[in-house]
Amino acid sequence: MKKIVILLSTVFIFITCSKKNDDHCTPATPESESEEMTAFCNAQGITCTVDTNGIYYQVIDQGSGMTPNLNSMITVTYEASTLDGNVVEDKTTSPVTKQLNKFIEGWRLALPYIQQGGRIKMILPSVLAYGCTGISGTVPPNSPLYYDIVLIKVQ
Repeated sequence: MKKIVILLSTVFIFITCSKKNDDHCTPATPESESEEMTAFCNAQGITCTVDTNGIYYQVIDQGSGMTPNLNSMITVTYEASTLDGNVVEDKTTSPVTKQLNKFIEGWRLALPYIQQGGRIKMILPSVLAYGCTGISGTVPPNSPLYYDIVLIKVQ
């Protein structure tokens, strides 16, 4: 009898601990956000190219220095906002320096489109930004983001 109670208790604990959270996260696809991203580009007068990852971008200035790779240490200034205009980060006056592979996936894919000294405007589908989790109090879940980035230095 004691063995049965232990076995049932173990099974109960296992089932309880392995239940999935009902607040699961379902990422939006770039295709499902394309209409919103296109409308944003049109409203902002941004002439976008769309890459195979669903990134909408416009190279404002190609730059003339080194092209960054994932291992490059980069220094950038940028502003990030949701497509409704809510600024979520403003680093236009305080440059940020870190390795490109430490940035979100959309940056890792799009920054190599420009070189040192270049500037790019990009609209990232949410899956290449902060996905279906977002950032509490800043970026809502499944939010495409707009970035205006100046690539100051590549090392």
